Amino acid sequence: MSQSANPAATAVLVVDVQNDFVDDRGRVGRSGADMRPLQEATSEINRLITAAREAGARVFYIAVEHGGKVDLPPYQARYARREMTPDDTLCHEGTWGAELYSALLPPATGEPKLVKHGYDAFQIPELERALLESGIRTVVVTGVVTELCVSATAISAFARGLFPAVHRAPTATTAPRAGRSPLDSTGSGAGHVPAGPV
Repeated sequence: MSQSANPAATAVLVVDVQNDFVDDRGRVGRSGADMRPLQEATSEINRLITAAREAGARVFYIAVEHGGKVDLPPYQARYARREMTPDDTLCHEGTWGAELYSALLPPATGEPKLVKHGYDAFQIPELERALLESGIRTVVVTGVVTELCVSATAISAFARGLFPAVHRAPTATTAPRAGRSPLDSTGSGAGHVPAGPV
């Protein structure tokens, strides 16, 4: 972690590092996408988690789950063009694909794992409540994918009065060109995107 952050007022949010997104056998991997950037980012996320724990910062794990029972109509409208059905979705609730990626450091005792059903982790009321109760002022947003859930969560944190930081190394996407623009936008409008190491 950066030495400029106050660990006691900092939380690391680990967003959507799940089998369907990162594992070669997951839904994205089976589509033929190059999974190496996401797997390399996981190693960087593990390094950040370890540093956060040693410094005394909080770590929150965020996972997404989809399915006909939990997805809102706008997301369900995307099923067909993404070759999904209400019973067979990306990170479908209760499946192996929705579990945390095996190479990711698992939550330690006391580190919550929270579940969302969209892009923004702050859709989970418990997240904001836990951050505020813990006196958190800065959130370091990591995970996948950069241009969707990572970006949405960082911007939402800013809108809630928190200071978001998004490091490039512990975030990733299967479309690197698509991921660069949201990081640039986050850095210019809503948070801090450091150029150097975590």
